[in-house]
Amino acid sequence: MEFLDPKKRQAHLIRLFVGYILIGAAVILTTIILLYQAYGFGLKNGEVIQNGLIFISSSPGGANILVNGTKRPETTNSRLLLPAGQYSFELQRDGYRPWKRAVNLEGGTVQRFDYPVLFPTKLTTTAAKRYDLKPTILTESPDRRWVFVQDNTAYNVFDVFDSTKLGKDPVTVTIPTTLSTLAGTSSWKFVEWSNDNSHVLLQHIVTDAAGKQTSEYIMANRENPDQSVNLTTTLGINPTKIELRDKKYDQYFIYTQDDHKLQTASISQPKPQALLEHVLDYKTYGANMVLYAADQGAPAGKALIKLQDNDQSYTLRTVTLGSTYMLELTQYAGDWYMVAGAPSETATYIYKNPVASLAAQPSTPLTPVQVLKTANPNFVSFSDNARFIMAENGQQFSVFDAENDKGYTYTSDAVVDAPQPHATWMDGNRLTYVSNGKIIVFDYDNTNRQTLVNSDALYGSAFDRDYKVLYALGAQTAKDAAGKDTTQYVLTSTPLRTPQDQ
Repeated sequence: MEFLDPKKRQAHLIRLFVGYILIGAAVILTTIILLYQAYGFGLKNGEVIQNGLIFISSSPGGANILVNGTKRPETTNSRLLLPAGQYSFELQRDGYRPWKRAVNLEGGTVQRFDYPVLFPTKLTTTAAKRYDLKPTILTESPDRRWVFVQDNTAYNVFDVFDSTKLGKDPVTVTIPTTLSTLAGTSSWKFVEWSNDNSHVLLQHIVTDAAGKQTSEYIMANRENPDQSVNLTTTLGINPTKIELRDKKYDQYFIYTQDDHKLQTASISQPKPQALLEHVLDYKTYGANMVLYAADQGAPAGKALIKLQDNDQSYTLRTVTLGSTYMLELTQYAGDWYMVAGAPSETATYIYKNPVASLAAQPSTPLTPVQVLKTANPNFVSFSDNARFIMAENGQQFSVFDAENDKGYTYTSDAVVDAPQPHATWMDGNRLTYVSNGKIIVFDYDNTNRQTLVNSDALYGSAFDRDYKVLYALGAQTAKDAAGKDTTQYVLTSTPLRTPQDQ
């Protein structure tokens, strides 16, 4: 028997060890190959190259993908493995305007373009309702289902359009006249929607015969108008500002500019409770977090930007004293981002997780993760998905991409029509405003600008929940019963899909 022969047993062991070595070498080689592939390395024409991966989608989907002018076999939504390098991408679909951008693809990286929106080549608008008197408000609920328009035939009448039922007549909402304690010429200012999509906080502004203005805050209930509440009388205070606390319709932050006090109150406990003093300006997040500017303890001509988080207080930065401040805060991908600045300065500062940094090194000044270099900014805001942070002064923009840690600074050549004070975010990736009487939208980095439909700058635009319909309100000339030209204000709806895609 072979296993009893020492020489044959030794030869068998040698073959066994050689086999183990060869298997181990194969495993190591395979692991190295897979590792290099994971980092994007490959072979092309006998040369080692490094690839990158691009995920690209569009709304609507099924668009052709052109890379450097050459049509790819894939359509959106797809992933493309390409050698590192610079590329021009274009998305094309019949009946839609193209979407383009330049891409610098680094080897071993993954880039996602999941935000392209294709707008129809031809836009067809339909009148949803005509108003003889100019409405003072057009706003939409946070879920973008309900479009809320004030009907100026009576100061307390509003129209509510359901964007899921295109072409249907609106529901008329009438706020009880007994709610108002003021007499004179009325106008309205939109403040904030509650997160229940049913309650909308409005400021009712009244001008008397002598030209003096007074105001009151009304919590309007679009579903049950009779349950609307006059917060000014309910809380027993006429403050400079009332805002929702944690987006709840029955909880409030109350600010009085004369004494610089910030208080809280609720429907169940209407008596205001002290929260902060020496507050010059502020921004809130949730129920108990306040980013604010304070003059107490600041050097002459300066203000401190502070964060109050429950019972803890932190100082983020010292800025130039002024009447307003650039303040904003939110969370993105589990990290806190906070914005601090002043209109009189040449830059606005973004901090990432500042509380963690201050807790670890309280004596070390905070280092911003990005500086938005817009001189004399008048507005800052986060995009709907909180990925982008924008500072603006008229046509000047600075945008920070928190996901890719990248900044953009540019000047738009499209004027910002008055009286709109600034651009707004259309969604998580696009900005919009009215320019030369038309709504424009463009990507966060000032690419892919599209001119859409007519709109009055007072209202801007409203989109349905899937961005398939655009609502706008603007003046149009029409003939009255006597055949004379008259101005009407028309709420229009515009499908953002071709008939084949609707």
